Amino acid sequence: MAPLTKEDVSRQSPFAWVCLGILGGVIAGLWFLGKHQAAYGTAAALIGCLGLILPPRERMRALPWRIRRLPRQLDAVPVLATLLSSPGYGVNLFYGANPYDEIVHLVSGLLAGAVLGALLAVDGRPRRATRLALLGAGFGMALGTSWEIFEWATGLIGDWTDTWTDIALTTSGIMLGTIYWGRPPQRHPAPLARPIDALGNE
Repeated sequence: MAPLTKEDVSRQSPFAWVCLGILGGVIAGLWFLGKHQAAYGTAAALIGCLGLILPPRERMRALPWRIRRLPRQLDAVPVLATLLSSPGYGVNLFYGANPYDEIVHLVSGLLAGAVLGALLAVDGRPRRATRLALLGAGFGMALGTSWEIFEWATGLIGDWTDTWTDIALTTSGIMLGTIYWGRPPQRHPAPLARPIDALGNE
């Protein structure tokens, strides 16, 4: 990895670092509650988030150009996803009679859709909302199905009815996130310069 410079550090998202600090507090809280395995798992996720945030990807030519141009504000996405799900595994919120699991799948889908949309938008090409929705739906189905297969293989949570609703919520979230973040940034035209002779007549 290329060494970090002051310019690299200045590009990083302060919000992402605030979220990392909160995640450190969650790890300490889980440890204090005696949930040591959950604390270890969350600490491993924090290290993974650092591995995504710290590298100066803008200068890493080995990466695809879309990833190098991904806005730094989205560095907070993996941290937010970890913050969202850690209490579910740590204090068993996923298993209660509550909508926590559904909220996690929907919001995690929105976060993933934000990254997908931003990766599409970096080329500046306008795309119709319907095209973005279809791209988000395809990616959401693939991601949601892969995660549910993982849950089934590891015996994590839920039954077959839970599986279908989770896939639907994840896909819906990714579609919405892709549509919103997939729009190219608006570029406002520069104001027209006033003729010099017109300025002299004032």
